[in-house]
Amino acid sequence: MKRFDDNFRTKLYDGVAEIENNSQAEAVVIIKKSSGRYTPYSFAAAAILCFVVFTFFMFAPIDFDIYFMYGISVIVFGAALALFTFVPALQRLIIPKKVRRKNAEIYARAIFQKGMIYNTMEHTGFLIYCSVTEQEAIFMPDHGITLLFDDVDMQKLNSMVNNIFAANDVPAEILRVMHESVPIFAKYLPHREDDINELPDDLDVDL
Repeated sequence: MKRFDDNFRTKLYDGVAEIENNSQAEAVVIIKKSSGRYTPYSFAAAAILCFVVFTFFMFAPIDFDIYFMYGISVIVFGAALALFTFVPALQRLIIPKKVRRKNAEIYARAIFQKGMIYNTMEHTGFLIYCSVTEQEAIFMPDHGITLLFDDVDMQKLNSMVNNIFAANDVPAEILRVMHESVPIFAKYLPHREDDINELPDDLDVDL
């Protein structure tokens, strides 16, 4: 999360302002460290690795001391459990992508509801939710947007957001996606002088 520092936060607010100053859309961008708990996966992976090590000790053509076998097996299990729990890159290796995607979508929907992003007068709010551990980004628009936008542009927005974590520089990619979405929102929701900012730019939701 160090990549998402105060400098990035300032640029993010500027990106939100750019969208809202050029259209009637109400943008909310939320970045979270994780969208779920994966302890069972970590335990299972550590147990399997421990079993493999113990199996090697049992069938290797070398006589190992029983206390050595026990100690190494325990150490391997503890080290593997810690690595699979606290190192996101390793954790993603043992968690199916569909599980990571599902958890990110559930979290995004919860934020959309609890943050009342749906509660704008013209239903033109939308959420870009980025979950770092899962490496998943979700675009969630209110129905005022989905009804107006054609399928091509809606698919383009979804594709840009979904591929955020495929970039080498994720913070820069988030800002780029927001900037490139401005003309799309302006096309369907042209800015009006009487338009007001209905959602806080620094929205943070505790679930």
